[in-house]
Amino acid sequence: MNTEKTYKKLRFWQTIAHRLSWMMDLKLRNKFIIIFLLSIIPFFGMIYYSYTSTRDQITEQTYASLSGTLNQINTNIENRLEYYHQLSNIMYMDSQLRNYLSNDYEQAFYYLDAFEYINRQFSAMLALNTNVQGITIYTDNKTLYSDGEYIRYTDELPEAVRRMAIEAAGDTVYTQMDEHTLILARSLSYFSLTHPYGILIIQISDAELYSLIEKENNNKSVYIIDQAGRVITTSDKNLASKKLYDTFPIADDLQSTSGKFDKQVNGEDRFFTYKALSNGWKTVITVPYHELLENTNKATARIVWVAVIAFAASILLIYVTTKLITKRIEKLLLYIRKVEKGDFQVSIQSMGHDEIGQLSFAFNKMASKIQDLIEDVYVKEISTKEAELTTMQAQINPHFLYNTLASISSLALKEGGTKVYEMVNYLAKYYRISLNKGKRIILVNQEIQLVKNYIAIQEIRFRGMLHMHYDLDEELFKYKTIKLILQPFIENCINHAICHESGINIIVKLYAEGDDIVFQVIDDGAGMPPRNLEDAFQTANNLSGYGIKNVNDRIQLTYGDAYGVDVFSRLGIGTTVTVRIPKRHT
Repeated sequence: MNTEKTYKKLRFWQTIAHRLSWMMDLKLRNKFIIIFLLSIIPFFGMIYYSYTSTRDQITEQTYASLSGTLNQINTNIENRLEYYHQLSNIMYMDSQLRNYLSNDYEQAFYYLDAFEYINRQFSAMLALNTNVQGITIYTDNKTLYSDGEYIRYTDELPEAVRRMAIEAAGDTVYTQMDEHTLILARSLSYFSLTHPYGILIIQISDAELYSLIEKENNNKSVYIIDQAGRVITTSDKNLASKKLYDTFPIADDLQSTSGKFDKQVNGEDRFFTYKALSNGWKTVITVPYHELLENTNKATARIVWVAVIAFAASILLIYVTTKLITKRIEKLLLYIRKVEKGDFQVSIQSMGHDEIGQLSFAFNKMASKIQDLIEDVYVKEISTKEAELTTMQAQINPHFLYNTLASISSLALKEGGTKVYEMVNYLAKYYRISLNKGKRIILVNQEIQLVKNYIAIQEIRFRGMLHMHYDLDEELFKYKTIKLILQPFIENCINHAICHESGINIIVKLYAEGDDIVFQVIDDGAGMPPRNLEDAFQTANNLSGYGIKNVNDRIQLTYGDAYGVDVFSRLGIGTTVTVRIPKRHT
């Protein structure tokens, strides 16, 4: 179990490292900037957290403040309505007024006393209450004279108001007469609740209630609405006598007696809080969120701007600093590339005493030491290899020349001049390619022609004992190779592999293998024992075949240790020589 957990943890970190590996290829300047940008993410997170926390706290504080304001407004409204209720009680409990309203004046002429009393009482009340615009009693007593002001008949009263007053059974009810006037209605039914002797109407100015909310309209909107949602009073006179629900679709949110909620109205987020009055009205306060959080948003904006400016300055500072650092690194890299190309005559001026300065000082010492080593070791080694290469080539050409001349002399004694002419002709072609004006590099096609010329000479010498076969990819003829890498192995086949009078079969192959060119020389001759094969790569004597080591050394000196000669041989079966070089046009 522990092993499985360890493996999963290892795989997790390997996945993280793989996904972040792209950063390793970025420039040092970009890495610093990315790391800085990543480091500021927690800072912006802190700003966001601070903003949201402040917003929540302000919202709660605003709700608490609005709740206090709401309670105070409702208390003031309740007190004012209670005052008018007590004012109506004076008339409700007035027995003299009741008698005057209930008497039958058909045969009597003392209704003047009634009017004198009513005028005196009502005028006094109006004088003491400046916001009361009028007091009227609506009665069914047709024997009482109607003056059109204090006394009117019930059929002049709107049916809705009459019904509302009667249903209240002696309690006070309130409604609107128009957009500037409220009315208090109360059935005067002291003894009989179902048969009132009149309905009292007190007209109250809208300014009376508006004065209670006027000071609370700063940065918020206050509405007093009735049970149907119609606005009783508000600072927005355009909404007077209209339904609040037509402006704010909040009817479903005002079902309880109090509460708070958020609502988006016309694309604007608003905060609402409300509370019901004892008469069924509701006081609603709403604040736009942008006003609620205006100061917070301004403070946050200032912090963000300061942070952005600071971050921009930091990025600029990082850019300049990393540019100064990377400029020295790029300069050091330029000198390193010069050394890579073989120019060791470099000397970097002092870059200071920090890590880069110490690195440049160490680089100077390293370049100087490499220069000394090259002069002491590498140049001497190259000179030795070139001398060996010259010796190898000098070994090959005279060796073949001596054998060929010996063959020509032998034939001249036996057969006359025709064959001598042919051999000399092939010999001229051979040397024309092999000498190649002193150049070491020839075309693959020329190397094959060189082999064929050499075989033509040897076929004259051995008279039918050489059976040659060619399997050549002519697409490879256009590439270059060092010269004389096949002839030595053909020569070894002829001189060391013919084991009986029937002769020998030799196959010459040329094919591509990836980006390499492969030559093969295959014979069915006598073969070599393993020890002789091992010696062939160590020495250059004639017994082991001087061509193997010389050709292998020349190829590796020219193309590198990845290329060269590989020999497979079985005693009594034959030998396969494989020569591998790279595809090159030069």
